[in-house]
Amino acid sequence: MVKDLSCDHICRLIGVCVDRPHLVYEYCPKGSLQDVLESEQINLDWMFKFSLIQDICRGMIYLHNNLGPHGNLKSSNCLVDSRFVVKITDFGLHILRGPKYTVEDYAFHRSKFACFTYFIEAIYTHNLTYRLWTSPELLRDKVSSALGTIKGDVYSFAIVCQEIIYRKGVFFLATQELEPKVNSK
Repeated sequence: MVKDLSCDHICRLIGVCVDRPHLVYEYCPKGSLQDVLESEQINLDWMFKFSLIQDICRGMIYLHNNLGPHGNLKSSNCLVDSRFVVKITDFGLHILRGPKYTVEDYAFHRSKFACFTYFIEAIYTHNLTYRLWTSPELLRDKVSSALGTIKGDVYSFAIVCQEIIYRKGVFFLATQELEPKVNSK
């Protein structure tokens, strides 16, 4: 079923290796969206950021209409191809394998945040980093959280949008409020 998905914003499944269980997806040379956001060498203006967000929207709409909820949407599960088109990957695979992420996987959380230090360290200590993108209601409901929901994907998408806008990682606390830019005539 996954091999039949055809969308510019969904990472295409090429094949399966049965000797050592691996899935082979199309190659995205820019790495993950998380890698792009953490790279200071890549300048992201508002048009570029909007394009990234729009790509994720298109991919999620296609996925929801054809397969169902992603269940594990986050910036590291959004790959970027050579044309800087975002492609969603890893949908439903979090159920098949347990989390194995460490603090080194998330550069922005290596530094200490004032009031979130204990919270973030506790999450990394217990290998729960994937939960940073999970909606509160899914954290409380073990059945739905294992499968994911479309509403949960919308919450995760909002967290990814915040990552794109601020480029400071998950749950970055801005020191300034976002204000609309007013052109004076």
